[in-house]
Amino acid sequence: MKFQRVIEQVFYRPWLITPGGYAAVRKLVEARLVRANGDEYEGMMKSQREPMEIDGQGIAHICIEGTLAKGISAIEACCGVWDYEWVAEDLESAMEANVRGVLLEINSPGGSCSGCSEITDLIQFLKVPIVAYSDDTACSAAYNIAVSCDKVFGSIGSTWGSIGTIIPWTDQSAMYEEEGLRWDPITSGPLKGAGMGPSLTPAQRASLQQLVDDSFAQFRDNVLRNRLVAEEYMTGAAYLAPRAKAANLIDGIGNQELAYNALLAML
Repeated sequence: MKFQRVIEQVFYRPWLITPGGYAAVRKLVEARLVRANGDEYEGMMKSQREPMEIDGQGIAHICIEGTLAKGISAIEACCGVWDYEWVAEDLESAMEANVRGVLLEINSPGGSCSGCSEITDLIQFLKVPIVAYSDDTACSAAYNIAVSCDKVFGSIGSTWGSIGTIIPWTDQSAMYEEEGLRWDPITSGPLKGAGMGPSLTPAQRASLQQLVDDSFAQFRDNVLRNRLVAEEYMTGAAYLAPRAKAANLIDGIGNQELAYNALLAML
């Protein structure tokens, strides 16, 4: 049962993440599941969390690094997953320390839907300015967090957007047929087994599509609440900083000093 939650999250739940980010998570988890047992499992438990720092100007520096999820397990942490709850704890600690502003330093392809909206809401109720910066990737769930900040900046090579939601479903019908297996569940209704068998009925696919659409609507509404972004830039594509700026996904292009100085100017 150690890996039950990991498998459910990775293979059967909605994600706000780039295709490459998800592929990396899946490969890591599959490798860990093959190797992990007993003492070896215990030896893999290592948190990747970086502590919040408050500098001499009273600015809190908070990191978001890696794939995002809520209430992660030790194996998820060792696979490079970053907990939404860590972000919430750092923001709350910053407020308790009476910081003057927050610089959110992001390098993430996104992550699970669960937990993301709580962070975006928390950011938008902060009583101090908050600026997001990335010199790498801030996509999907990570972009949803960034767009909730007062200003967003990135390096010339940074990647932004990927505004969309996905359930990474794999049809296994051919494999079942080859092995002589037949899916025959006993359920209370036609939608109860959606995502458990080797294939989807039209009604099951429609049900999962509705879940994806509802998750995307929350993402889309948060983007439009904070920035004027055309529909053509909310189809799941990711953009390098110049195109992201032209699309109004970010405010400026430069190094972290640019973002820091913009934050200081807001105090």
